[in-house]
Amino acid sequence: MKKNLIIFKFLPVIGILFFSSCEKDDIIDEQPKVTPTSGVLILNQGSQGVNNSGITYYDYASGTVLDEDIMDGRLGDTAQDMLVYGGKIYVSVTKSSVIWVLSLSNFDELGKIYVNDGAVPREPNFLAAYENKVYATTIDGHVIRIDTASLAIDAITAVGADPLGIAAAEGKLYVGNTNGLNFPNFDNTLSVIDIATFSEVLPRIEVGLNPNRIKYDGNENLYITYLGNYADVAGGIQKIDLKTRTVVNISNVPANQDFTILNDTLYYYGVTYNDKGLANNVFGRYDLKNGRQIAGNLISEVPQFTTVYAFGIDDYSRDIYVADTDYSNPSTIYIFDRNGKKKSEFTAGINAYKFVFI
Repeated sequence: MKKNLIIFKFLPVIGILFFSSCEKDDIIDEQPKVTPTSGVLILNQGSQGVNNSGITYYDYASGTVLDEDIMDGRLGDTAQDMLVYGGKIYVSVTKSSVIWVLSLSNFDELGKIYVNDGAVPREPNFLAAYENKVYATTIDGHVIRIDTASLAIDAITAVGADPLGIAAAEGKLYVGNTNGLNFPNFDNTLSVIDIATFSEVLPRIEVGLNPNRIKYDGNENLYITYLGNYADVAGGIQKIDLKTRTVVNISNVPANQDFTILNDTLYYYGVTYNDKGLANNVFGRYDLKNGRQIAGNLISEVPQFTTVYAFGIDDYSRDIYVADTDYSNPSTIYIFDRNGKKKSEFTAGINAYKFVFI
């Protein structure tokens, strides 16, 4: 995969379940529910500086794209993350420095939150949700807190430089500090924010260089991918015991990009490069309960990908979604069944970047 040194170009995304929409829905049951899905929203990052980010909607019943862009070209410049929480869709758009809020029921606009420090854009990155609040990392070294009722930023706290991934677990937020705009001097720490006081708790946790994705397994463990320095320090995946803050490398799992956790199984995607710079894409599974890699490829019929840009698993069907891009033309979306056999393919927008199953 081609690597951009700008920190908002990293892989994303996994399915997030939805809840019915009305004002009282902001009281959230944090326990996961496996609900039949009706379709998938695909966040298209677009090309930086062109204002061509968008959201494609693919409908399961018809097996077709019902809407090539539910935003009709209004989303902005360089979409970064999308999640569903309390009957609302939250979308961060980094270079436009805005977070859109849409209705899950009809995709209508509910709010548009500008993320600025006065006249200076903070540039929101990745999103997390916890107890009626939505959180976003920002490139200027902060985490903002959004009240889901008023749809306003009600607090902000400082973390490390150029934070990327974020996860909520057991009353705390865990934020990956990358220092990504100071190449090649990447950071290797996680900031820990106490949610009750909304302030950082020191010391920071040392992890792999250039931390990327962070996910909570529901059993007092975090899993993170890290990207290394794109040269002599490789990326990988680590497990963090939240009780002891112990960090363990999972050296036999080549997951340095994205992953999701479903029923004690970690589904992952990673990429390595040979001496000619050609990418080798790896898709697999890891048994969290027994701490071992599950034999066999997650995808049995692997197409000739150009650049894999997004990876997701439908929680209900266990279908596997992969987006392939050439950075300038519409992305190809591949659907594989739970056994890794290709089912179908279709096109979405430029640089399809995240899947959210609804």
